[in-house]
Order: sequence, then C-alpha cells, then structure tokens
Amino acid sequence: MIIDQPLSCFLAALAIGVVVEATARAGGVWTYRSRAFLLLNILIIFGLVQGLGVGWVIGGRQAFGGIAPVLFMVGAVMGILVEGLNDYWWHGWSWSDRPFFGIERAIDKAAFIGVAWGFVPVFSVAIARLATTGDIGG
Repeated sequence: MIIDQPLSCFLAALAIGVVVEATARAGGVWTYRSRAFLLLNILIIFGLVQGLGVGWVIGGRQAFGGIAPVLFMVGAVMGILVEGLNDYWWHGWSWSDRPFFGIERAIDKAAFIGVAWGFVPVFSVAIARLATTGDIGG
C-alpha cells in the first residue's frame, strides 16, 4: 500500500540507524558527547532526513532501479553535510584515535562515513517496499 510507504521508509531508516550506532559503539568507532545527540541523530538524520526526506520524497514513487543511484548521491551529500557540521560546529560526536579501515585522520573518517550515508536512503526504500509490497519495484 502506497500510504504505508512513507512510514515504512522512516521506520526502516530508524532500524538502520539503530544497527549502525550499535555497531559503531561496539567497535568504538565514535562516541557521543551525550545520549541526546545519539537519539537526535537516529531520529532526525536517519529517520526524517535520510528515510522520509531523501528516501520517500525523492524515491518513494519512482522505479527503484532508476532512482537508486540518485538516492545514493543525495544521501551521500546529506551525509557529508552532517559529518561536516558535526566536525566544525555541533561537536556532538567524536572519532576514536584508532584507525578505521586504515583511515587515521578524523576529517578523512568524516568524509568516508559521509559518503557511506548514501546507502541509508537506498536501503530504506528497498526495505520499505519489501515490507509493504513484497517487491522493491524494479
């Protein structure tokens, strides 16, 4: 049902956020200044921005095969923006001193993760469509 897809995109992105944050915490990849930043990141950035905003608004009604690259690109741009805002203004989370996939500098880690944010709306739309229609929609 198409009415359920916006909520499904939001919930799928929230689930992705919980998994990503739990994995990062277990691996000591980054730490949050407070739990509020963690919760806001999951709710606002994962759920509202990447899931509902990028995922549903841009890709919710398009053929998946054609829109997936656009979802990735917009998600990555949004991710780079968020990571940059954090590094230079918010300071809501910080990187560990340990290398991450061989990356040592914090700014390089932010750029890498910023691009990886592009996967969130792609997977959100795919999961939402599978949950609501049983198919990702070509």
